[in-house]
Amino acid sequence: MTESDKEQAAEANRLNFYDQTDDVVNEVPATTDVNEAVEAITSHINKYDVPEDELKER
Repeated sequence: MTESDKEQAAEANRLNFYDQTDDVVNEVPATTDVNEAVEAITSHINKYDVPEDELKER
């Protein structure tokens, strides 16, 4: 590690403690429609799942 690399690493470490941002995490309400979630996952499975019969043929 060169002297320049050591200086850059030290500067990066210093800046990690310098960042004092006030990030706000907003709450997002979960969906209350369970049927919508079931439809979405079922659609995804039907679209990408390979039937076992086709797997055995490979």
